[in-house]
Amino acid sequence: MRYYELLYIVNPNLEDDRVKNIIDEINNELSKYKVSIINHNLWGKKRLAYPINNNKYGIYLLLQFSTEKFDFLKDFERFLILNKTIIRHQLVRLDEEPAKVEAIELVEDTDLLEAESPENLDIKEIKVDPEDAKEGSTTEVENVDVEKSEDEQETKEEDK
Repeated sequence: MRYYELLYIVNPNLEDDRVKNIIDEINNELSKYKVSIINHNLWGKKRLAYPINNNKYGIYLLLQFSTEKFDFLKDFERFLILNKTIIRHQLVRLDEEPAKVEAIELVEDTDLLEAESPENLDIKEIKVDPEDAKEGSTTEVENVDVEKSEDEQETKEEDK
């Protein structure tokens, strides 16, 4: 049994329904060759390293499958090249069987987004002496533990 991984990038201007149709097209093409699909995950829209066909972004999809025969790979890659909605692809043979991963749905929960907003984060302010901030000078900053021991808290209360 041989295991393969296909990472392909789809045009970012497509709607969700069209992306699902492309996923189904690829699944149908592989079913012609009696391939068992292990994972087929949508990674989402990400920025490309360089523009491809005037696109700065692309929708990334990862497909992992296993097969006994591998003579169909030339035809399958030709199918990927001729499909105009797929702007890039890379097919790699894996050494071992990939783990089965359930598809993760994108979370659009506003409570989670609010928890990560800058106002809710505990950020410490660092004050720099203007003389130390001169051009060309560097200052070392020590790591400060956020949690303080009970003794330190008691001494601060006594000082007040």
